[in-house]
Amino acid sequence: MIDFYFFLVGSILASFLGLVIDRFPEQSIISPASHCDSCQTRLRPLDLIPILSQVLNRFRCRYCKAPYPVWYALFELGLGLLFLAWSWGSLPLGQVILITAGLTLSIYDFRHQEYPLLVWIVFHLLLMICSGWNLVMLFFLILGILAHFIDIRMGAGDFLFLASCAIVFSATELLILIQFASATGILAFLLQKKKERLPFVPFLLLAACVIIFGKLLLV
Repeated sequence: MIDFYFFLVGSILASFLGLVIDRFPEQSIISPASHCDSCQTRLRPLDLIPILSQVLNRFRCRYCKAPYPVWYALFELGLGLLFLAWSWGSLPLGQVILITAGLTLSIYDFRHQEYPLLVWIVFHLLLMICSGWNLVMLFFLILGILAHFIDIRMGAGDFLFLASCAIVFSATELLILIQFASATGILAFLLQKKKERLPFVPFLLLAACVIIFGKLLLV
């Protein structure tokens, strides 16, 4: 039964983070209450049950039938499974926080073409409280600050996320992560029909997940 509670906490957290992604920083994340963006109807408690309410309503608003993006349910399912893995002892808390941060920042970047600095700061502080800090983290943090003022061919947000990764991974794993993310990012760019900007954080997250779950499979 305790495993179900961990899954529920993860999915509820994802639901809240989805709200942050949609509203921050233009709107308050506290008010107004959750509502349908199409018909503005306030959602009832039964409409806010993670995953289940969306599946039962066929990913549509129960009132106006406007479609909901599927990523909400996938995000809730993903974080639910992530917290479930933590409850089983398969993943340490630091890795859970890092993946949660990566998913949140990646979705935000895809939707808004921006990097939410305040959101990253909250996750990074949680990581530091959980896992401490090191000199490699400080190195990427300094690069992130420099990238904000000087064009060094990478966005400041990419270096800041690497600073978070440095808390969780060893120096060797970080090198593998950067190489894998760079290779997949270049490949994705080449496969684009219309060459547009691609956020790099999702590829860093992909590389981090490959290392984390790859190590789990090898144990």
